[in-house]
Amino acid sequence: MTPHFPALPDDLPPGRLVLADESDWAPPGLHGTALLWVSDAPVRDAGEVWARLRGAHAQTGLVPLLLEHDDDHPDAWVGRWSFPEPAEVLDAVDPETALRSLWDDLQDDAGSDAGSDADEVPGAGEPSGPWPGLARPGQAGEDPEALADAFARHLQDDVDPYGRPRPWRLGLVPAPDGAGALTLAGWDGPCNHTNDTELVSAVLRSWADRFGARVVGVGTDMLLVSVARPPQDLEHARALAVEHFAVCPDNVWQGSHDTFDEYAHALVGTHAWSFWWD
Repeated sequence: MTPHFPALPDDLPPGRLVLADESDWAPPGLHGTALLWVSDAPVRDAGEVWARLRGAHAQTGLVPLLLEHDDDHPDAWVGRWSFPEPAEVLDAVDPETALRSLWDDLQDDAGSDAGSDADEVPGAGEPSGPWPGLARPGQAGEDPEALADAFARHLQDDVDPYGRPRPWRLGLVPAPDGAGALTLAGWDGPCNHTNDTELVSAVLRSWADRFGARVVGVGTDMLLVSVARPPQDLEHARALAVEHFAVCPDNVWQGSHDTFDEYAHALVGTHAWSFWWD
């Protein structure tokens, strides 16, 4: 086994380890280290397999990820782990500091005289001004792990816009949680917004604490998260939507909702969040 990578479960489908050396930007201290294991092909009953591996995390030390498969780019999951970081980088990031940094960058873009694309600056009705602080935690509700398992099984049976089953490959990352797995493995999905994936991971950890959020599905530029304790009223949802906007402004700029308030309203009572970085 490659150094620093835990023993793999015996009943995995065919797959391969992805080494830090395959990334152009891996820190020198990670060379020779395996970042993750990826299945060679889509996995049958991927959600069931994900749930089983999630339940075994305490024994294996491996966090499962459902990885969106694209027939046109079958090798994408070898080349999309561009910015791996050691654990100390992730653990040093404070979630509110991360959100404030992402928020301030958005405000700087909005006030820039350089001239940005009209779809890439905050518009009328969207939040602006000084960072408003964290949204309050959600109320007690569903068990986060059970809900994550159910969400994984839902994704297993999901279909694309053409009605075709959505195929999922499987990833395993040696990490304490799904949020941390993204940074430790070097996922570059938010690179059109930030190359500092550790900022996104830090926020996801805070959402795990406050809202029972769990990372389940990952694409090359998207993220799917189960949510056990979503906001139950519009005021709370607006405060949370500000955080979503800081992490993934394309959800508001290019999403299916016409206004920021519509986006916030859609978060009320919703047990799954999706993020997409154009």
